[in-house]
Amino acid sequence: MPRQRKALMLEAFLGEARAHFRLLAYARKADEEGYPQIARLFRAIAEAERVHAQNHASLLEKVGSTEENLQAAFASESFVNQVAYPKLLQEAWALEDKAAIWFLTSARNAEERHARLYKMALQHMISDRMPVYLVCQNCGWVAEDAAPEKCPNCGKPSESFRKIP
Repeated sequence: MPRQRKALMLEAFLGEARAHFRLLAYARKADEEGYPQIARLFRAIAEAERVHAQNHASLLEKVGSTEENLQAAFASESFVNQVAYPKLLQEAWALEDKAAIWFLTSARNAEERHARLYKMALQHMISDRMPVYLVCQNCGWVAEDAAPEKCPNCGKPSESFRKIP
């Protein structure tokens, strides 16, 4: 019996998403080593893989109204923060893998912040407030309106934050 469509498309999506990020890492390395033409090729194919992943995701995820999407995003971030990451962290601690523990902990903390931002976004929608968002490029923490002096999650300086257009 053939696999269900969701399982099939999820596998395809994950493969394309992994390829996208892997190729971006290859492009950074090629730039570092002085091969801009190879870096450009890696970035071009990474973009093609992103298109593939986006197409596959369109069959996996329902996109509703903005209010429905905010509620779904809040629920997803809450689950990841409260269930998924604690389970992963438990495994990383059992393995005594300090790097995995650090990355998973900082991601879990950022996911908790993301959930709060989604909750606040509904209020911003009602009041027509347009906050500016900045993302720490080290750990994924999202700041609102201005970069903090130090990231509250990983301690990197304010220069580590990128403003989101």
